[in-house]
Amino acid sequence: MTDATLAGACGLYCGACGIYRMYMDQDTERLERAAREFFHCQAEQIRCEGCRGPSDDLWSPQCQIRACTRERDITFCYQCADFPCQELVTFSAARRDIPLANLRRLAEVGLDAWLAEQEAHWRCPACRKPVDIYSETCRACGAPLPH
Repeated sequence: MTDATLAGACGLYCGACGIYRMYMDQDTERLERAAREFFHCQAEQIRCEGCRGPSDDLWSPQCQIRACTRERDITFCYQCADFPCQELVTFSAARRDIPLANLRRLAEVGLDAWLAEQEAHWRCPACRKPVDIYSETCRACGAPLPH
């Protein structure tokens, strides 16, 4: 069963987001380091249940892309007449162009198939635990990750 709350309007798969993974895996060490070094907050303040999850459990409730899709009454950026806009292109470029590729794939195969693909892709090939987009090795077993 796939979780639709993990499909970001921008094309990111929340299940592979470092913030989402830290929070859902309750990785105390990473949460504390991120809070201290990057976000300058308390580790308990870093919480996220996916971009389409409850608004009070979003890491970035002020996300401009999410606000734009809501304003335009669309779910995903690929549904917009202005796709791809410059903001999305810039956002995607900073993330190895994964968001744009994901949006094109999502438009091609539909939400359920895309979510199933993402769920399978963002798993360690050795132990099958979920992994995030920025990890080079699996945090659970240490195996190298191919992405």
